[in-house]
Amino acid sequence: ERFLETCEIVVQERGDRGRRTLAQFVVELRSVMPALIIGSLLAGAVQVLVPRSALLAIGSDPALSIAAMMVLAIVVSLCSNVDAFFALSFASTFTPGSIVAFLVVGPIVDLKMMALLRTTFTTRVLAGMTVVVVLFAFALGTVVNLLV
Repeated sequence: ERFLETCEIVVQERGDRGRRTLAQFVVELRSVMPALIIGSLLAGAVQVLVPRSALLAIGSDPALSIAAMMVLAIVVSLCSNVDAFFALSFASTFTPGSIVAFLVVGPIVDLKMMALLRTTFTTRVLAGMTVVVVLFAFALGTVVNLLV
């Protein structure tokens, strides 16, 4: 924590550009790294704990793979910076459209985001937004599956 505070002070003070850039890099790295580690642990756990035959059965079905990845995006609630890294671990077993759907749904409709948006918007607005995003992501995933 002391190192982080020092880096933030260096960023705020006038100093040479290289030093401020390095300090800002360290601040950003420390803020994203925990989410990256948790995301990689979750992806690894799913790959190890879920039987390979089940993953292949779900991942090879065009519609089911999209639905499964959208549900995973909503439930896992990762940092949007880590979503691509997380989805990459499923690229060999799931369709390209399902990966796209995961990347679209994840940053917009996840449990953390819904809790945050609930402080400002009504449940009706959030439900409508969720329906629109999920339908759009499903349609986009389907188009990607057809084109690839």
